[in-house]
Amino acid sequence: MSMEPPSSAERQYLIGNAGKESIKRLMSAKLPQQAAKEFSKQNSLDIPAADTVYELLGSLGHTRCSIHSAVLDSVVATALKQIQGAPLPADRHFALLEQLRPCLWIPRLRHLPLTLLARQPQLLIPSDIRDTILRTPDLYGACDLAVKRQLWLSDAMLFKAHMMPLIKQYVANPELVEMSREMFSENAKARRKHPALAAIANSIDSELQLYMQTLGMARELFLDTFDIALGTLRLDLAMVMHEQNFAEVVNNDVCYTLAWSLDACINKQTMDDTGVSDLQRFFDDVGTENAPYGDIALIMSSPYVRHLLARHILSILEEIAPNAEYSARQANLKQPKIMLAMGLSAHTLILDNDAAIPRTDNRVTRTFFPDILRSIKAAQAHDRLSGASSMPSGGSRNKRLRLDQESPAMAVNGMEPTSVDLDILASSELARQVLYGFLLKRVDCVDLDMLNLWLPALTQALPRLLELATDEEPLRADSSLANPEPMSIPMSAMISAFELDAFLQSLMAHIKSAGFALTAAILNSVGQELDQDGCKVNMIQVPLIRLLEQAGQLRHCGHEQLIVFLTECAHALTAEYSSGSSLIKKKENTVFFIFSIAEHAAAHFAVDPAGLASLKARYERLAAVSPRQSFNYRICKANCPNVAKFLVA
Repeated sequence: MSMEPPSSAERQYLIGNAGKESIKRLMSAKLPQQAAKEFSKQNSLDIPAADTVYELLGSLGHTRCSIHSAVLDSVVATALKQIQGAPLPADRHFALLEQLRPCLWIPRLRHLPLTLLARQPQLLIPSDIRDTILRTPDLYGACDLAVKRQLWLSDAMLFKAHMMPLIKQYVANPELVEMSREMFSENAKARRKHPALAAIANSIDSELQLYMQTLGMARELFLDTFDIALGTLRLDLAMVMHEQNFAEVVNNDVCYTLAWSLDACINKQTMDDTGVSDLQRFFDDVGTENAPYGDIALIMSSPYVRHLLARHILSILEEIAPNAEYSARQANLKQPKIMLAMGLSAHTLILDNDAAIPRTDNRVTRTFFPDILRSIKAAQAHDRLSGASSMPSGGSRNKRLRLDQESPAMAVNGMEPTSVDLDILASSELARQVLYGFLLKRVDCVDLDMLNLWLPALTQALPRLLELATDEEPLRADSSLANPEPMSIPMSAMISAFELDAFLQSLMAHIKSAGFALTAAILNSVGQELDQDGCKVNMIQVPLIRLLEQAGQLRHCGHEQLIVFLTECAHALTAEYSSGSSLIKKKENTVFFIFSIAEHAAAHFAVDPAGLASLKARYERLAAVSPRQSFNYRICKANCPNVAKFLVA
């Protein structure tokens, strides 16, 4: 008796777990060969002359499996084309989804229902399908981002499990960290387009709920880590929402106007009168009652914002300097000082939104600013005589000293930092950030005198600003440790430690941009000291070298930046040998200095395992430009047993 294939209404889907169990029962109820034959007959293609088609294809060597696979591929392609076509009305969408439900369990077919869900993400996912996806990691992993957003909207913990790793990857991204350390930064576009930020923004898209949850995670992580990259994330997320025209998100972000105003100033690299007015208007509008001080402080903690504010304070001081006693602009220091204080106190204000904004140490305004004003005034007089000018905020560097041009000596007697200044610099990040900005501008003017005046104060402040023990000085001199990891910095000093790293990186960048004149002047000072009887490399008192040496023993970034400086020295020396110039007076001493201090650093300076690849790249560049005129002191694996471990074999 022949068995006719069941009609489509009678046919059961033999897929998924239920299909497996059904086939097992069928095979166990009869002889396997008989059961297989009946199963094949009942589940053949439901088309006219199917037997003839099977017989023809079989004679050509095609198995039933290959035939059905080819048919399935064709059906899937047709179905996918229909799903990806014009959006279906809601009733047809859900009807088709119900038909495709069994395909969720078939890896080869599951993309059909998942593609349908992604095609119209605004339609709610049926609860049973949602639960199935959430219970099945493979299904969840295969979902489109739009489908996952729908799932996240009903499961905050699931969203956190997805988003928190992305935030941590953003915070730790070495490219973004290096960008944020440049105190005169012009990389807003590169930062905004970075894949680490795009991954976070794409996960949120235009969903206000997910945006707010992400901001909450950023605050939560900031409380745990003090990582100021989260302040930049808060700022940039607001601007990404603005750039994508996600009106609902922007209109419900209380700090959007603040972010927009600050971002405009950061892009211009200056806080002009318009920027000041916009910021003042924001604070007037937000008022004092129920103001979101935690979110405001998080934005203010971004290094891009704090560097902007510090430069603005410095620009006001530069305007005050010619007539400090009578200038009415001193009152204009109040707002940026408060904003900077908020950023430095972000942890406290996030933890307690009602906490009072810490006041700036009165000594900064009453003592440190008048002292730095004297230096600014002297520097302005020096620049008028020498014809040098520093880099204006947001612009290109103007006229510089030529390499062979003598810079007039600056009268610095009587301007040395006092013991009170030293105490302020050790305890006030505001004072340090203003000084950092001032010294970077002096580098642009090839002003070694001013560097020599203030860098010793920063070197003396290192232990206290990093909140380390101060009973030994220098901190790790003659340490027997071979490349210790950076000293453990208390959480409360994390911002200060970051800013020290940022200053050192920016200082080296500006020294390189200034040409070889400043490098040559520093090397001439080193050469003179080495000419003295009994002077060794680790006894050199040149302020920049002392700062880099002390910082390099404590901070990985200090180690890297010392190697960057030595590489610049090697470039300058090689150029001297090639040109026959006499800008560097003691070439032999300079070669010995580069060789010896590189060996000392490679043996004793701090190394963060996470930054080892970057450090090795620095040493490789140093070895590549090491002067070859004095082979005994050329940096290479054969000559330098300590440096050798950082060089590629």
